[in-house]
Amino acid sequence: MDRRAVYGPRDGTVLSQQSQHRSDEILDGDIDEVLQAKRADGKFWKNLREQYLPIRVQQILHQIGFYGVYRCGRIQYDCHLITALVERWRSETHSFHFRVGEATITLQDVQVIWGLPIDGEPVSGTDLERTSVQWQEYCMQYIGFAPEEGALKGSRLQVKAIISHILRVHITPDTPHLTVVQYARAVALLLLGGTMCPDSSGNLVSLLYLAKLEDIVAARNYSWGSAVLAFLYRELCNASEKGKAAIGGALQLVQIWAWSRIIPLCPGLGAPRVHMGPHQIDNSRVLPGVPYGAMWNCEHTFTRTVRTTVWVIRDILDEMQYDQPYDMESNVIMAYAGDFNPQLWRSICPLIFYAIVEMHHPERVLRQFGMMQNIPDQPDTRDMSLHKITRSNHTGTDWVLQHILYITRWQRRYDTVIQRQPISNRRDTDRGYWEWYNNITRHFVSSSTDRRVESGYQPEDAPMLQIVLVLQQHIRLKITTCLNRLRITMCLNRHKDDWFQSTSYMPSHAEAYSSHVDLDLGLGINQPYAPEYNISAVPFPSFSAYRDNVESSSAASLSGLHINSGGDDNDGQNEPIQIWAKK
Repeated sequence: MDRRAVYGPRDGTVLSQQSQHRSDEILDGDIDEVLQAKRADGKFWKNLREQYLPIRVQQILHQIGFYGVYRCGRIQYDCHLITALVERWRSETHSFHFRVGEATITLQDVQVIWGLPIDGEPVSGTDLERTSVQWQEYCMQYIGFAPEEGALKGSRLQVKAIISHILRVHITPDTPHLTVVQYARAVALLLLGGTMCPDSSGNLVSLLYLAKLEDIVAARNYSWGSAVLAFLYRELCNASEKGKAAIGGALQLVQIWAWSRIIPLCPGLGAPRVHMGPHQIDNSRVLPGVPYGAMWNCEHTFTRTVRTTVWVIRDILDEMQYDQPYDMESNVIMAYAGDFNPQLWRSICPLIFYAIVEMHHPERVLRQFGMMQNIPDQPDTRDMSLHKITRSNHTGTDWVLQHILYITRWQRRYDTVIQRQPISNRRDTDRGYWEWYNNITRHFVSSSTDRRVESGYQPEDAPMLQIVLVLQQHIRLKITTCLNRLRITMCLNRHKDDWFQSTSYMPSHAEAYSSHVDLDLGLGINQPYAPEYNISAVPFPSFSAYRDNVESSSAASLSGLHINSGGDDNDGQNEPIQIWAKK
């Protein structure tokens, strides 16, 4: 059977890189590889759990524009979920391709989730070339200490050196302002290089970023949100290629985005219960409220989740049925309404971060903004060539001059704002959109089910879920049988004197099943035993009947399964993702 006819894309003019995409490997049997999620902020946040940053430092972070990232804290990565999303990311369109259409992380998400400023000057400049001694002097001037030569790797500095310095400095109300500013720059550098834009090293931060933090007043004038999004796009594009084993970038942003937009549509994936974690109360009210992403800054437990493999998540994402936007009426979101730039959210513009230039394509995901989706233009093949431009071997390059055409386009960003007809039904599209999308997209990623082109997606029983349920039911039946035998023994002991005058106790078939044990097994499933329990997904019709049948969600049959696992590779261990918030 022709792979393109079943899995897609049938028309390869849009997703032209399918043969180099990691989803192509899944059909060859490589289904268990999980990307290593790199980050360099573990020890930093661990130390912050013991005490909050001084209020004077928080005020400077707010002045720079990083206060919202700090208040969102740190969450553990679900590497299986991130990997499943990367398998649907397409570098040609800078969007995730789901059965329900395209979706992507936009400037809206960066501003809403982290509260980062998205308007302003692009984060770019000269890739400075300095000796180790010059970098030491530079660090002393701007972050208050000179690192040892062994902590420097060219223009990058080890994270542990910055953290050690921060732990040695104690900020009090009498601390000189210069020391507080240097301390705040060090924290901002860790947030930028460790949480927002971590590279593949997992333990180094580029000192090039420090150049934009020299003037803490002018730092607010930069579009940090677009820089973070550019870095994330580049990491997603690189990780979506065959053979890649690791990914960096703002994966915490990706995970919160998925929890907000994707998981509500796939109940089987599971998501943390939204619960506001403990935050410092600013009685002087000199700092703003927390951004949307802080809703997941809370304590978690692992007792009601299951560690599973990425291919189960693939199956569930293959059964998505509809989408929805953020709840823009949320009190948490509206706390930052004064700083929002809703027009810029819909701007077709380049995202710039020194050597990195990636295109922002809100016109492909207009339903995320409550607008009618039309058939977008073909991707510009010239944009793909930008992926070859990196900082490697470009020391001394002036990236402003190198990317002057894209910087000029960014300066005209408000001239390319998309405006379309608003819709109330998020599934409404222009005529012909679904036929077009069905032809150019990758329909399915998972290869574990039988795909039938003639009648659309008709999966058989989800293999792993079926095995889990059968195993659980088998164990539950065994325990029920043992309990019934125990009841018989107790009954015989109570009536042993009248044994020959009594009839032995035998439970009925109905009683045996009605007295089942709610056994969890740590699988996140707690169902009574049912001899004929069927978990087969509801057949999904062809895309020609999509709008008439989209509300019949096959994912409902998987709503009891909560799948999340992952870890933080940068701390030297893979700690499990923890989901359900403690009450």
